[in-house]
Amino acid sequence: MGQVIDPSVADENDPLSVVPELDMYDPANGWRPWPEPSRYDRGWLATCRAAQEARIARVDAIAKEALASAKEASGAVRRAERGSDAWRRARRRQVHTPYMTIYRTLADPAYLDPSIDPDDRPMGSLFAFPDPFDANYGRGGLGRVMTPRGWLSTWSSLSSKARLADTIPHVKVATLVVHPTADTEIRIRQARAIRDSAGSGDVAYHEMKGAPHYLEGHRREAMQLVADWIAKRFPG
Repeated sequence: MGQVIDPSVADENDPLSVVPELDMYDPANGWRPWPEPSRYDRGWLATCRAAQEARIARVDAIAKEALASAKEASGAVRRAERGSDAWRRARRRQVHTPYMTIYRTLADPAYLDPSIDPDDRPMGSLFAFPDPFDANYGRGGLGRVMTPRGWLSTWSSLSSKARLADTIPHVKVATLVVHPTADTEIRIRQARAIRDSAGSGDVAYHEMKGAPHYLEGHRREAMQLVADWIAKRFPG
């Protein structure tokens, strides 16, 4: 989420609120109407990335406040007389699970500027056809409706422990990493970082030239690669 969340959201309760200076869909920042490629200044891009992290922190704070409220209510339940009005009020707060709506989560400048982390990908995103602008403001996107715990554990680039480059050092068995070089979501540098941080003494890495995220048109090749890798390690 850290590379795709829209940093220009000014108000989490207003999906159309915009901070123009942070908006990748603003012509002043390098955007051009689809299908013309956009061109983002690298100084602006660094500011955008920092602002994405700042927005992640803002959403994290909302999620953590909700969890803290539930925890405080659990304490109130223990202190109150069972069955009393205070107990019932605290119980409602204790078990309530608010749902967070995280607006505008398709705003990676690399979607529209192929010169950012260049590879074989086409313009656009896996989650929007063809222009990510439509899904960023529409009903698409990633992690759009989440529980606080789900956001923090899975999507937050600051709080989640799910980043593979951070967890794969603990994987000690033989490891095969396959990266499709036309993936619109995962960059080659990220795949190589996973390879480089793998904890196994037996790490194989393969870049599938021109293959998209779900390997359409390259699935037989991918399965053969996996089968050969397995056969070499587990003959017979």
